[in-house]
Amino acid sequence: MPPETGPSSQPVPSPSRHNAEQELIEDILRVMLECEYQNHAPSGEHLAGVSGIPLQDVLRALGKAREAGLVTVSESGNWTLAPQGREIGLLIMRAHRLTETRLARQSGVKPERWHEIAHEEEHQLSRDEVNRLSDQLDNPRFDPHGDPIPTREGTWPAHKGQSLLAFRPGDCGVIEHVEDEPPALFSRLVEAGVYAGMRFSLLETNAAACRLSVEAREILLPSELATMIRARPPVAADERVPEGARRLSDLTIGKSADVLLLLPGCIGVERSRLLDLGFVPGSRIEYAMQSPFHGPAAFSVRGTLIALRREQAEQVLICPLPENAPAAQN
Repeated sequence: MPPETGPSSQPVPSPSRHNAEQELIEDILRVMLECEYQNHAPSGEHLAGVSGIPLQDVLRALGKAREAGLVTVSESGNWTLAPQGREIGLLIMRAHRLTETRLARQSGVKPERWHEIAHEEEHQLSRDEVNRLSDQLDNPRFDPHGDPIPTREGTWPAHKGQSLLAFRPGDCGVIEHVEDEPPALFSRLVEAGVYAGMRFSLLETNAAACRLSVEAREILLPSELATMIRARPPVAADERVPEGARRLSDLTIGKSADVLLLLPGCIGVERSRLLDLGFVPGSRIEYAMQSPFHGPAAFSVRGTLIALRREQAEQVLICPLPENAPAAQN
C-alpha cells in the first residue's frame, strides 16, 4: 500500500552524489519502492529483471544496503525497505519524476530522453533542491508518464487503473500511465502518439495486438506495447471525444475548423508557443496553403498565418466546420 505517513524523524545518511556504488544502491532502493507501491516484497531476481541491472550487481548492492540498515531480507529471500531505505528511495523517486516533469514542461527535450536525463540528475539533487524544484513546478501530483510523485511528506496517490489488455472491445477509457522502460518500446509508443491523459475507445483485440481509437486517431498496438499502458474507465468529469472530431493534420486546404484542445503529446515550449499563437479551445482555424514537397502547412489563426509541421498539427484536436462556415476569425 502507498505510505500513509511522512518520513521518520531519524536522520538519513547523506548519499554520496558521485559514488557509483552508492548510486547503484539508490537505484535499487527506488525500484524496491516501486515494488512496495505494487504491494509486494521482491526477490533479488525480480529486482534484476525490473531494473535491468545484472543480478550479481543487484545482490551486491542489496548486501551493502542491508549492512547500512536500509533493507531487510526474509527467510524466503524477499527484500523489504527499512524506514531509512524508504526515505532515500522516496527522495530519489521524487527527484526523478520531478525532473521528468520539468523536462516535459520547460524544455524541448524529446520524451525518449527524459528517463535518461532524470536518471543522471536524480543522484545529484539534494533534498532542499528537490523541494525547490517541486515548488517551482507548483507541486505536481503526477509526472508526464502518469506516475505519482511522492510529496515531501512521503505520501502519494493510491495505485489505480488496469492494463489496457483488461478492457473489452467497445469499452472507453483514459490512459492513466505509459511505462517508459524499456526505452526502445517506449520510443515506439511515442512514435505512435500515445501519452498519459489521452482518451480512447477499444475497437478490437486479439493475442497479437489491439486496435483502438485514441483522440480521433485509429492506431494498432502490438501486445508488447499494449502491456505498457495502464488505463481507467471514464468518470463523470471526463468528456467524451466529440462526434466528428479530427486531428488538424486531417484538415484539407481551404477548410475551416474550431480548435477543441491541444493533446497531451503537445508539451513544453511547443505547447506554450501554440497557445500563444492562438491555438486555444474555440479558436477558428483555416488551412490556408501547403508548402511544396509536403513541408509545413500554413494555417490562418486570428488573422495570422502560422506554419506547422505535420507532427505538430497531429497534436491539435479540431471540429471541422460545414462548407458554408466563415473563415478563420480575426
